[in-house]
Amino acid sequence: MTTIVLNADTSQMPIARLIEQVNRGGVEIQDANGNAIAVVLPAAEHAALVYAEAFRDIEEHRSELQAALARRGGVTTAELLRRAAAAAAAQQP
Repeated sequence: MTTIVLNADTSQMPIARLIEQVNRGGVEIQDANGNAIAVVLPAAEHAALVYAEAFRDIEEHRSELQAALARRGGVTTAELLRRAAAAAAAQQP
């Protein structure tokens, strides 16, 4: 991953050059103090990161998810839509 520190020189960097660097593995943009203010990833790497985070969350909260699934009840989507349509029709003058 490339690191770019924002300063007078880098603030004028052409967007095409930034995109090239992103496509080569991503860019971390830092302020003058070295604090990361943005991380830009190629689309495939971003998608992989999102899926990894989701998987981690599922694993971390597996017992809560299983409990929620066990207490599922209610109506199907089709039934809910049928009831909504009936309620809307009842409201018509």
